[in-house]
Amino acid sequence: MLSNLTAEQKNSLQTMQAVLGLAADMAHGMVTIYLPCEDKKFVYVYKQEQPRTQRGSVRPDLTGRRIRLVEEPLVAHSLQKNMPVRGKREWDLGVFNTMEVFPLRDGRGRSYGAISFETSAPDEIIIAQSLELLSNMPQSLVDNEHYQRMEPSDGIMVVDPNKLIVAANNRAKHMFDVMEIPQLIGCRTNDVAINWPLVGMVMETGTAESKEFNMHDLLLSMRVLPVVPRPKGGCAIVILQDITELRKKDEELLIKSVVIKEIHHRVKNNLQTIASLLRLQERRAQCGETRLVLRDCISRVNSIAIVHEYLSQQDSGLIDVGKVAKGIYQAIMSSMLDPDFKLEAEFKADEVQLPSDKATSIALILNELLQNTIEHAFEDRSCGKLQVRFAEEAEGYLLSIADDGIGLPEGFQITGHKSLGLKIIKTMAESDLQGSFTLTNRSEGGTLALVKIPKAGEKR
Repeated sequence: MLSNLTAEQKNSLQTMQAVLGLAADMAHGMVTIYLPCEDKKFVYVYKQEQPRTQRGSVRPDLTGRRIRLVEEPLVAHSLQKNMPVRGKREWDLGVFNTMEVFPLRDGRGRSYGAISFETSAPDEIIIAQSLELLSNMPQSLVDNEHYQRMEPSDGIMVVDPNKLIVAANNRAKHMFDVMEIPQLIGCRTNDVAINWPLVGMVMETGTAESKEFNMHDLLLSMRVLPVVPRPKGGCAIVILQDITELRKKDEELLIKSVVIKEIHHRVKNNLQTIASLLRLQERRAQCGETRLVLRDCISRVNSIAIVHEYLSQQDSGLIDVGKVAKGIYQAIMSSMLDPDFKLEAEFKADEVQLPSDKATSIALILNELLQNTIEHAFEDRSCGKLQVRFAEEAEGYLLSIADDGIGLPEGFQITGHKSLGLKIIKTMAESDLQGSFTLTNRSEGGTLALVKIPKAGEKR
C-alpha cells in the first residue's frame, strides 16, 4: 500500500497519524485512515483512533488490517468518486452512528486515501475543523505540547476569523452555564463577558499558545490551536480544561510535602539533641564500659539522624543510600579514629535510591560494622587498611567492609556471639532486609564483612 505513495503523501500520513488521537478527541468520534489495496476488492486500515472524550463501547482496533470494500460502502464510494460522503453505520445491533468520509488529497489535488469520522452526535463544524487541522499539520509540530490529546472533561470550541464562537461541545457549554453565559454559540471571544485576547493573537500569528486564568471562581487551562498554522490562517480551536480541583490537590500535596520535610528536619534535630545529652552523660560516666555503651548509642542515634537529614531534603520517600553511607563513614572516622593511628582507608558507594526504611537499616548496619572494625580489628597496632564498598549488582546490593587487622579468633561464629552490635547487624540484615550477613577471615589477613541485600520482591 505505502509503496505506491509519493514521499509527500507518506509524510502527510505520518504527520496525521501522530495527531489522529487529538482529532478523534475533538470530533468525539472514531477516526480512521483508509488506503486502497492492490486488490481493488479490499481497503487497508492505515491508522485508527478511538476518542477519549466519548464514553461508550470501544470497538476493536483495526489498524493494519485489510477489509473488504463491500463491508465499507461509504469508504468505497468516497474512494471511487473522490468526494466526501455522509451516511449511517450500524455500531451495534439496531444502534447507528453517523459516518462522514473525506478523500485525502496531496498538494497537487491527487487522491490517495480516505479518512472517516464516526460519531453518535456529529458536529459538522468541529469535524470539518478537525479534518482541516489534520490536513495542514506540519511535521515540526507533531511533538508540540499544545497538540496533546484531550481529556473527557475538556471543553472544545471553534472560533471563526471574526472571533465568533461557531461551535462548542456540551462540556464547554456547561462550563459557561456555570459562568452565567448560557448562550455560548454566537458570542465573541473579545466580548467583555469573555475577553480572551490570546485567541486573537493566535489567529494573527498562526502559532499555538496556552495559558491558565481565573474566570468566575474557576481556574481554567486554555489551549488555542490555529486550524491552519500560518498568520491569519482562519479559524482557531479553543480547548478548555477546568483545573480548579487539580490545583487544589497540587497545593495540598505541596503543603503535605513541606510538612513532611519539616517533620524529618525536626526529628533530625531532636536526635542530635539526644546525642548531645548522651555525650554529656558519657563525659560524666565513671565506668569505662558505660562510656563505651554510651558512645555506641550516640553513633547509632547519629546514623538515624543522617537518614532523616537526607529525607528532609527529598521530595519523595527515596534516599540515595550512597550519600547516607558516606555521611556515616565520615562521622565514624572523625569521632572514633585515634589521631595517632595511621589508617589507609578507601570508600566507594554507588548511587542507589531506596525507601527510607531500607536506607535506615543499611545505615545502622554500616554504623555497627565500622564501629566494630575500628574498635577490634586494629588492636595494639599503629596503622592499618580499610576498604568500604556499597554496590548495586544484578541480583541486589552488596555492602562490604574489609580490613587487614588481626582477624577473627579460631572457631568464631556469629550465631551465639554475645556482641550486641553483631546481633543488631544480623537481625536487620535477615529480618528487615531479607538478606544475609557473613563475617570471615581473609586469606591475605584481616576480616571481611559482607551484607547481601536482594532487590524488591526477591528472596535471599
